[in-house]
Amino acid sequence: MLMRTTRKISITDYGVYYYKTCRSIFDLLHESAEVASNVIHNPEGVLNISMPRSFGIFGFLPTLEKFYRIHPKIRVDVSISDSLVDFSENRFDAAVRLGVLSDSSLVARPLRPYKLVLCASPAYLARKGRPATPKDLIVHDCIATYFDEYRTAWNTLQNTWEFLCADGEFIKVSVPARMQVNDAQGVCIMVLSGQGIALLPEIIVSAHLTEGRLIELLPDYQIPSRPMSLVYRKNSLMPFKLKAFIGFLMDEFS
Repeated sequence: MLMRTTRKISITDYGVYYYKTCRSIFDLLHESAEVASNVIHNPEGVLNISMPRSFGIFGFLPTLEKFYRIHPKIRVDVSISDSLVDFSENRFDAAVRLGVLSDSSLVARPLRPYKLVLCASPAYLARKGRPATPKDLIVHDCIATYFDEYRTAWNTLQNTWEFLCADGEFIKVSVPARMQVNDAQGVCIMVLSGQGIALLPEIIVSAHLTEGRLIELLPDYQIPSRPMSLVYRKNSLMPFKLKAFIGFLMDEFS
């Protein structure tokens, strides 16, 4: 690649070719590194996420503007549904799920517990009275929420509600549900209109409780929260857009 004499060193034609080739490779590597750095710090693309209705509408969607301010190049397509997600179809990148997870092939990151509140409207309590113990619910008009995947008691209109006493004892009460509805928002509307008592997600009823439209019942008894998790497929080469979303959701809701 170099030609030497006793007086000077000059580059050969092959040396010029070799230099230009190495230079182009170096420039390409430098450009690739810049692109990779930009992807890491400014991820982009579309994410398909599934969430249960109450959490999606009252929890996540209000934070979406904040996510877009941090990651303006990522678009989030959110499917709001209480149905279970089948990850084998590769339709969703991640999902928020309630309850105990049985699919060990997925990564599950725990989010804050999904709290439930027993409540009724002032109008209902004025008409029917206030229950003093969980067992008093048997004689009240109770409205149950069910999910299609877990619907087990439609024929008998029975629904088991669980309470934790101050002494650590659990009480299970099978309440004769006046009606079962597969949507917590629908149940909330019924409770607001004075039709009965229900166990509802705190995320839905917190404003109604604060403003007096609903009243919490049996506050001396603790209602077990449901676990809530962010789940996604195991992947050693996770897309940066998904990493960004997972980090955001964990910061906001863990």
